[in-house]
Amino acid sequence: MIKTFIRFTNWLKLLNQSMISQFRIWFMSKNSQALRKQKSEADSVIILGNGPSLKSTVEANKELFLTKELLCVNHFALTDYYTELKPKYYVTIAFDLFLDDVMPHFVEASNKLFNAIADKTSWKMKYFTTHEAKKHLRWQKILERNKNIEIIYLNLTPVEGFDSFMFRKFNKAKGMPRPHNVMIPAIFTALHLNAKKIILVGSDHTWLQELHVDENNRALFYNEHFYDKEKQEKQFDYSGKYYMKLHEILGTMSCAFASYHILQRYANNKETEIINCTPVSYIDAFKRKKISEIFN
Repeated sequence: MIKTFIRFTNWLKLLNQSMISQFRIWFMSKNSQALRKQKSEADSVIILGNGPSLKSTVEANKELFLTKELLCVNHFALTDYYTELKPKYYVTIAFDLFLDDVMPHFVEASNKLFNAIADKTSWKMKYFTTHEAKKHLRWQKILERNKNIEIIYLNLTPVEGFDSFMFRKFNKAKGMPRPHNVMIPAIFTALHLNAKKIILVGSDHTWLQELHVDENNRALFYNEHFYDKEKQEKQFDYSGKYYMKLHEILGTMSCAFASYHILQRYANNKETEIINCTPVSYIDAFKRKKISEIFN
């Protein structure tokens, strides 16, 4: 009796999530044809996360990476690896990259990034970002200088509920699992490229072991990237507008790790392997292998 009640309660929860998600799609999602038309000719796509392990991974496998289709994220273009590896795909979703009413240092950082992408990209590249960015012109004017860059917009609409419902909406690119980390839309984009293997490197996600609260009740962590010159404490920000409290941070982390499990089920549905080749990673949704075990 108790098990039946629990199953019924869970069914009602999934039904409610599906209905809410459908309303979100009706009011938030835009045309998704551009993403649905993207197809990779390669059998695998390597996603370059910006975690601290990426540098050693690239250095150990550089010749291999030069022969593969690569997808990079966030501030990768500010590094020397960008022009060396020439990634075919680029994904950013952070609102602080295109909004103007954010803290001044975010505007400065985003201008630096987009100018780097515009100045350095001498090869054909597809740049994916949220539909919300389309309303803001500052970043678009910078990238428009380079005709090698094709801009493709994503629906970040959170879709939850029954797997059958979610997967139909994912196939139509009307939304995705809650995108609380850039790796979620990066993996989602790679799944739409129809590659049979999606390989993650630099996806450490080890923030939990770095998170702490200081004497001023500020939640701090060492958001370490492979390109950082020194390790610095930082606060989590929300879209570059305010700093988050500990419960808000933990909530977004929980959603992000849950989204990876949804992506794993979606990948199974598409008969695609997602393999995490990051040496130390907190992501517990994907199978683990060494790169040498995949590419012999």
